[in-house]
Amino acid sequence: MQYDQYGQALGVTVDNWQGATPPQRVTLQGRSCRVEPFSRQQHGAGLRAALELDVDGRDWAYLMPRPQTDADWHNWFGMMEDSRDPLFFAIVDQTSGQAIGSCSYLRIDPVMGVIEIGWLRFSPLLQRSVAATEAMYLLMRQAFDWGYRRYEWKCNALNAPSMRAAPRLGFTFEGIFRQARVNWGRNRDTAWFSLLDSEWPANRAALEAWLDAANFDAAGKQQRSLDECRRALAAQTQQDGVRLATLADLPQLTPLFDGYRRFYGRHDDAATSQDFIRQRLLQGDATILVYEQAGELQGFTQLYPLFSSVATAPVWLLNDLFVAAPARRDGVGRKLLLAAGELARQHGVARLELATAHDNLAAQILYESLGWQRDVAFRRYQLALN
Repeated sequence: MQYDQYGQALGVTVDNWQGATPPQRVTLQGRSCRVEPFSRQQHGAGLRAALELDVDGRDWAYLMPRPQTDADWHNWFGMMEDSRDPLFFAIVDQTSGQAIGSCSYLRIDPVMGVIEIGWLRFSPLLQRSVAATEAMYLLMRQAFDWGYRRYEWKCNALNAPSMRAAPRLGFTFEGIFRQARVNWGRNRDTAWFSLLDSEWPANRAALEAWLDAANFDAAGKQQRSLDECRRALAAQTQQDGVRLATLADLPQLTPLFDGYRRFYGRHDDAATSQDFIRQRLLQGDATILVYEQAGELQGFTQLYPLFSSVATAPVWLLNDLFVAAPARRDGVGRKLLLAAGELARQHGVARLELATAHDNLAAQILYESLGWQRDVAFRRYQLALN
């Protein structure tokens, strides 16, 4: 991290950054499909036939109006062939040689190292197939091989299949740009996802494990899901113990946080819990520590920054501590508390504070065993506002 003369954090140094390579019209070869630069003559007829298998046209809802005439198809394919940003590719079935989908790189910024995948047109022949995942893997791999630091996925926030596909493929949800566009007279809120170069090695390993021929039986049925592959690899490579939480932890952290809130009398509300934790991670206004074992989060603690006027020093409020029921006799809470204390000392924090229910005797015993002292000098008051 670089700092200015006032102690303000300026950012992490990116060593020897020279920019990324502008995308080239290359063919990407896979096992079940290949991704080729789009050619109207080579791919147009096959792609149209595949897309027209969507008889009711529901797959066109979020991208563009469905072509209605020969001229519409001709003009659309001509745009795809001539364009360089977006740079269009055909997704070709390896066995039949037919184009069964299309896609593009777009918003290409080699100087900043950012590139987006989009304009995805998956025909019924491609949807929910191995080739669909393999095509996305091939395009990811090529983008990072060209030196891009950030690989983006954006979609209409109402597009449920796309919203599900992005995290399955390893992208991190970053938020929704409200009223981002007006498409054909309708409002569009755009959901943003990203995959970073630092995250690519682990994601690549998970995708390659899933795509391996050994992961499919004779009928082509998967033996392990992509998420199961990802979890298995994480269990092999991640060190167990306490660490700082990241946005990638949100799927596992949300039920833990919701369990904490239920412990204190709130109703089950996963959506509210997820949004609250996501905001803390995005805004960085709290520090969240998690305990992980074999790829599973087993507990967390959340620390909020405060200040003491009397001590003229920072104070941290340890507002949340929660351990999943199966791990409560394994010392997870103790490890989280010790890590919180060490982190606070490293940041020059004068003291940690917490509050717990009068009848939460197990927690009180744990706190006092680690040197926490019950406040007998001051009474705490609250003023309820909302």
